[in-house]
Amino acid sequence: MAAKVFETGIISWKVVQSFPLKLYHLLHNLRKEEFIIEDMNVIQHKDNNLFSETAIVVLAAAAVFLPFIISGIVLISLAIYIIFKKQTRRLILIHEGSKVLFIFCAFAFFIAAIYKNWIGLLVAFGFTLAFVLGLYLRSVMTRILFERVLTMVCVQSLMGTVYALVEKFVFPYFNIGSRVNRASAMFFYPNYFGTIISMVIIICAYKVLTRQGKKWFYYFIASMNVISLYLCESMFAWVEIFLGVAVLLFLLKMHRLLAIWLLLATFASFIILVLNVNIIPRLYQAEVTTEIRFDIWDFAIKQIMKAPLLGHGFMSYMYTDADQHLGYLVPHSHSIILELLMDFGIVGTVLFLWYFVKYTITLVKTFINEKKTRITSLIFAISAAALVHGLADLTLMWIQTLPLFLFILAGLGAYEKKIETEVV
Repeated sequence: MAAKVFETGIISWKVVQSFPLKLYHLLHNLRKEEFIIEDMNVIQHKDNNLFSETAIVVLAAAAVFLPFIISGIVLISLAIYIIFKKQTRRLILIHEGSKVLFIFCAFAFFIAAIYKNWIGLLVAFGFTLAFVLGLYLRSVMTRILFERVLTMVCVQSLMGTVYALVEKFVFPYFNIGSRVNRASAMFFYPNYFGTIISMVIIICAYKVLTRQGKKWFYYFIASMNVISLYLCESMFAWVEIFLGVAVLLFLLKMHRLLAIWLLLATFASFIILVLNVNIIPRLYQAEVTTEIRFDIWDFAIKQIMKAPLLGHGFMSYMYTDADQHLGYLVPHSHSIILELLMDFGIVGTVLFLWYFVKYTITLVKTFINEKKTRITSLIFAISAAALVHGLADLTLMWIQTLPLFLFILAGLGAYEKKIETEVV
């Protein structure tokens, strides 16, 4: 791990040297293209400083695709800036259920401190900042801003493909670092990379299905990310992509394409399971991986029974598994349901879910009432894919995957007409 961090640090420094200039040109071009538009239905701030609303949204999305050390620094800095500036701070508590979400954060701090779960305390701090950023993005989001930043995300994902190719083939050739079996690019761990890839491919499908931009452009982006997917060898990312695209087709009422998609999935399953053709990398390890998952889940359930009401705070699995019963460090329970109950018990789980239940209700109402909405379809697709993946892993618990997911959820803000603010 030390070698990985050192190697990433060297690359991070090179990226940092060029990042400010590139970002300045990006923001300048966005303003020239009238990125910020007048719309009485959404929040608008036409600030000319670096940290305007548009700049914060663009910076947050752009930072996801930096090496994880630099990504963390940028995202944490943005969240702290939002907290300390009065005009931005007041926007993080205007959504229904948001106050309860921060009560949950206080609860997470409190429980971790009681048990002296210092790693859990640190993670609670990180999650609090992530929620601050996500709620702010929801408050300032506009339709054009959301769509164009999605396009930017697709373009930036090519950096991951290039990085993965270099990591897998170029570095070993020149004996740089240690040889890797699975590429992780700038995301530290292959499964985190796989989650980013799956979200980008679903975004590409969304852009094509809603006829935004040139189809060939998004086909190319998606193809490059499929290459990345083969390099990182994340098995469950394939399930995420299948489910996300299926949800998109269903909600956009493209029933013929949905039937074709399901037929292709059935055909692929036949080739893989019956003909034993190894289309998906590492699928032969699925049985062993599943057995390990069952061992992990069994341990997690036992720990839940020991503290069913309050849990032990974030990262309870690692905190309670001091003896490492599997023979190696396991950071979490690899199940979003078990993780919530293990970390926060019934009380904390209810607090955590309160905001997301309120969010989902608003999302459903928006989808029903807004006849021409497209963004809600993408939010449903990404959320469904993340939820299903969360049943077997917790890849959203990372400095880059969670902010990108929260950015997608923030798209709902583009339809929330009740929020008004003064131009500062």
